[in-house]
Amino acid sequence: MVLETERLVVRSWQESDVNHYLVLAHDVGYNCFSLPGRFLVHSSEEAHEKVRERMLLFDERKLGKFPIFLRATGEFIGTCGMEPFDLEGQPEVELGYRLCLNFWGKGYAKEAATAMLSYGFGDLKLARIMAFVLQQNKASVRILDQLGFRYLHDFVHAGLPHCLYEFLRRYEPDQHRVSLPTACLS
Repeated sequence: MVLETERLVVRSWQESDVNHYLVLAHDVGYNCFSLPGRFLVHSSEEAHEKVRERMLLFDERKLGKFPIFLRATGEFIGTCGMEPFDLEGQPEVELGYRLCLNFWGKGYAKEAATAMLSYGFGDLKLARIMAFVLQQNKASVRILDQLGFRYLHDFVHAGLPHCLYEFLRRYEPDQHRVSLPTACLS
């Protein structure tokens, strides 16, 4: 899977991405809104295993949090994608994005998330995509609002309070096609 936007390339994990996983595992920005040690690996072998897990998820479900690269330079900047998760006993798909600190504040997360929404509703034919964010992560809350996600309620995930959002696929009855809000296309 390869998704291209004006400035980004988002693609499936590859065996050769071990060094990219090592970068995200030790980047302060990438890890600041997660439990300590969640992405930490201590060796190339551990990073390789994490990459293989992500490759397997894609092979089985066409889902995952995929590496993002700058189109102009090929530089790795973070991840974006969708993963399965359980919400009160119901299987759901969750959109998530994390960028390395040097790439915050440039609009990359919204750009990658927009491409993922198109992939989820278009290629995967999902009816709903969920997202959750820590309340203190104001930038991510703003992105979800701009994309058109609807706040549902607060809930606890991984032992921490999060805000839960949903984005429903919208139908245009006359053309029988899916559309995204204008905010997602800009």
